[in-house]
Amino acid sequence: MRCLVGLGLVVAVVACDAGREARQRRRDPGALVVAEAADVQALDPIRVTDSESIEVGGLLFEGLVRWKPGTTDVLPGLATSWQVSPDGKRWTFHLRTNVVFHDGTPLDAAAVVFSFERLLDPKHPNYLSGQDAVYRRSLLKGITKLVALDPLTVEIHISRPYAPLLGDLAMYPLVSPTAVTAWGDKFQEHPVGTGPFAFEAWNKGEHVVVRRFDRYWGAKPAIDRIVFRVIGDARQRLVELESGSVDLATSILPDEQPFVDLHPDLVLYATPGNDVSYLAFNTQQPPFNDVRVRRAVSHAINKEPIVKLAYQGRAIAADGPLPPAQWAYHRPKTRYPYDPVLARKLLGEAIADKTFDPDRTYNLYSLSTPRPYLSQPERVARFLQSALAQVGIKTKLELLPYAEHKDVVESGRHDLAVFGWIGDSGDPDNFLYVLFHSANAKAPSAQNIAFYSDPGVDSLLNDAQAASDEATRSGLYAVVQDRIAADAPWVPLAHSEFVVAARAELDGVILSPLGHPVYALIRRVGAK
Repeated sequence: MRCLVGLGLVVAVVACDAGREARQRRRDPGALVVAEAADVQALDPIRVTDSESIEVGGLLFEGLVRWKPGTTDVLPGLATSWQVSPDGKRWTFHLRTNVVFHDGTPLDAAAVVFSFERLLDPKHPNYLSGQDAVYRRSLLKGITKLVALDPLTVEIHISRPYAPLLGDLAMYPLVSPTAVTAWGDKFQEHPVGTGPFAFEAWNKGEHVVVRRFDRYWGAKPAIDRIVFRVIGDARQRLVELESGSVDLATSILPDEQPFVDLHPDLVLYATPGNDVSYLAFNTQQPPFNDVRVRRAVSHAINKEPIVKLAYQGRAIAADGPLPPAQWAYHRPKTRYPYDPVLARKLLGEAIADKTFDPDRTYNLYSLSTPRPYLSQPERVARFLQSALAQVGIKTKLELLPYAEHKDVVESGRHDLAVFGWIGDSGDPDNFLYVLFHSANAKAPSAQNIAFYSDPGVDSLLNDAQAASDEATRSGLYAVVQDRIAADAPWVPLAHSEFVVAARAELDGVILSPLGHPVYALIRRVGAK
C-alpha cells in the first residue's frame, strides 16, 4: 500500500499509521463493513424518512414491485404481474410462489393485506397511529380497500386514478404478520421482511448487522453479512477505509474526495442524485409571509460558490425543486440571479410597509449531520448566514443533529431552515406533492416545512396525480413549478452527486438514485 501525502491532506498521514495497525487485524472476508455518518432511526421503513434507515430497510424488506438496480424503473417484485381496471381504480396483483419471510411465515395475499392495513385502517390491531407514519400514509391515503381474492392474488381499490401508485408501492414494505403481532410497537427494532438480507443485531449508536437470507426467492447475495458502523467523524471514516477497517464509507467530504481518487487501494463511486438541498422560509410567520422578503433572500444568495466550495463541483445549482433528470423537470419562468442591490431594495420596501424589522434577529436552523444531499451542512449554513447579513438580515444559527433538526422544522419552530430531500421514487409527485401541497404542511410532522399553501397549486397537483399520461402530467407540473418559483417559499440550492468510497477489491458497486449501493450485487474480487 502506498501512502499519499502529496495532496496535503492530514488524513493521509494518519491513515498510513492506522493502516499498518489494521493490517494485523484480519476480519471475516464474508462480511462487508460500511461506515455511516449516522445511525438508523428505526428499522420499520414505514416509520422513517432518513437515508440510513431507508438504506438498511431496503435490504430487509421488499414491495409488490421494485426498482431496476441503479434506476427508478419499476420491475416486478413480490408480485410477478398486475392489471389495472379500465376506470383506473382497481389494481390486481399476482404474487410470487414459495416466498417466505425471514421467520418462515409464507408470503400470501393475507400478509399483503395485513401489511397495508396496519398503515391505513385505524381499527387494525397493529395500526401505526404515531406521527412517524404520516408521510407513508399521505402517499397511500387514496387506497380504500384491499381484498385477498385467493392466496396469491390481492386487489387494491383506490378512490380515484392515481398515477404515482406503482412508484409508491416500490418503496412500501411487506412485513411478516407473525412478527408484527409478536413484537407490536417494538417491531421497528426486530424487523422481519422478505429481502435478500435478514436482521441480526442493532446496537444503537454503534452498528446494525444483517445477514444473507439463504431462503431468499431471488439471486443470493455474494456477501454473507453487512455491518453498518456509525462513525460520525468524516475524517475517521476515511482513515478507517484507508486502513482496511471498513470496506465502504459514505458521506466523504468533498475536500477529501481527491485523496480517494488518487489512492491505489480505493475507488470513488458517484451518481447524479435524485435530490435537492434548499433554504426554506416559514411562510406562515412574519416577515417571511411577505413574498418581497422571500424574493430578497433569493436574490441575496449566490449559489455558485456553494457548489464550488461546499460540494467541490459535485453538484449543480438548483433553479427549482426537481433535479434535471426528473422527467417533469421544467426551468421556471421566474428565477433569482444573484443581485444584492435588488435584495436590499425589496427589503427596503418591506421595511417601509412595516412587514420587515431590520433590528430583529431571525432563527436559522441547519442540521449538523452530513446528508447525501448536503455533505457539509454547517459550511453551507454559515455561507447563507453571511449572505443574509450582507443585505441586512440578522440571523442566529442553530446547528442540530439530524433527528432534532427534523423535529424542529417539521413542527414549524423555525424562521428559516436548511434542509433537503431525496426523491423516494422516479415520480415528480414525490417532490412536488410531498414538499409543496398544503396537506403536507401540518405540524408536528410536516414534509412541506415552508408551510406553503396555495389552493391553485394544490388543485394542479391533485389533477396531475389523476392524469393517465405523462405528457399531461408534465404540462401540469410545469405550471406548478412556475407558480412555486414566483411565490419563492424556498431558495433551491443544489442538486448533488451521491458519492461513496470503497476498497478497490470490491466489485459490482452500483449506486441507486437514492444514493445507496445495491448491496446484493457487491462481491469481493476473487471471491467464489
